[in-house]
Amino acid sequence: MLVSADPTTELNNCGMTMKTRYSFFAVLILVASLLISCKTMKEYDAAVTAAVDSLRRQHAPDGRVAVFDVAWKRTPKGILVKGEVDNIRAKEDLLAAIGLAGELATIDSLRVLPDSSLGDRIFGIVTLSVANVRSKPAQSAELATQAMMGTVVKLLKYQWGYYFAQLPDNYLGWIEDDAVKVGNKQEVEVWRSSPKVIATGYFGVVRSEPSTSALPVCDVVAGALLKHKGTRGSWIAVELADGRAGYIEVGGVEEYAKWKRSRALNGDNIEKVAKMFVGIPYLWGGTSPKGVDCSGFTKIVYRLNGLELNRDADQQSYMGEEVPLDDDFKALKKGDLLFFGRKSSPERPERITHVGIYLENKKFIHSSGRVKLNSFDPKAPDFDEGNLKRLVRSRRLVGTVQIPEVAQN
Repeated sequence: MLVSADPTTELNNCGMTMKTRYSFFAVLILVASLLISCKTMKEYDAAVTAAVDSLRRQHAPDGRVAVFDVAWKRTPKGILVKGEVDNIRAKEDLLAAIGLAGELATIDSLRVLPDSSLGDRIFGIVTLSVANVRSKPAQSAELATQAMMGTVVKLLKYQWGYYFAQLPDNYLGWIEDDAVKVGNKQEVEVWRSSPKVIATGYFGVVRSEPSTSALPVCDVVAGALLKHKGTRGSWIAVELADGRAGYIEVGGVEEYAKWKRSRALNGDNIEKVAKMFVGIPYLWGGTSPKGVDCSGFTKIVYRLNGLELNRDADQQSYMGEEVPLDDDFKALKKGDLLFFGRKSSPERPERITHVGIYLENKKFIHSSGRVKLNSFDPKAPDFDEGNLKRLVRSRRLVGTVQIPEVAQN
């Protein structure tokens, strides 16, 4: 569940909101008027380009969480429209807008994701403790984000040993096929409805037998989900989505259903979880105890308190409610998100590049080099003058949003 301060940017891949549909009709009227007045091919091309750009802004205002990768060109047979979108409505709207010209035929070469070659097997369940999700289908590509064991992702297409996938927070990226168990909707529902445990410690090991000397099956990290297959003394029998089975020590996990019911999103719990990660190294794209970037850190802290945040710092900056900033930080409460970067000016727009969590007494915790605590107090030994100068704003989620079902299940 995404919470946005601007409802026009909230994604709905099952279709557009009524507000957006009204906007589309406005686009049609505008394009029609432009095309009617066209006297040259150059004017016609400009009108088609304007239609494509306008619909891209409506259907995919943020390309990190929506697909509208479209191009067009003139051919002897008409206007060739090619590329990919992630919902049929986007395709229908695009073809309708271009088709208004009437003078030229529209050649449809658009692909609606998920790709038809996947059939009904358009879901994957993560089977690694932490699955890397990259910007391109290659090991050398930038690490965009990560997905924890047990997370259900939507598969959109397949290429070169990677699936282009959409995570529960709608973030898009490429995940290796070895990292997921592919299945259809029914198979995923079986997984979702099965009793599970969630890993609550930093790290754990699933072993082939209920013994610390037994051969490992896999590692797990905080937030990982496994099927609960019963208790054997001080061990829990577990099973992964791909069928691998073993045992994990009782102290490292909790029954998932009980854990969900116990989540209470408040400042004290956020501080407690956040401080668990002090010293964890910074990792661009990281969202796990193996390494976190700034927004990956806030994301895992809130996830372990029951709320799924948007992925990147600028996306998180639209969640919850604005909290005013003053020199003494009197309006801030423990758990508020702090956003850093560049303030807006007449010459340049605002730019958010960093996020942290406010604690109290001018202290905050964030991932910068490593997860650490700093202070806005010039007299404090851990005073962070650089981040104080680039503090842009704060948002409050505690008490302003309802906790939905944890998205990864």
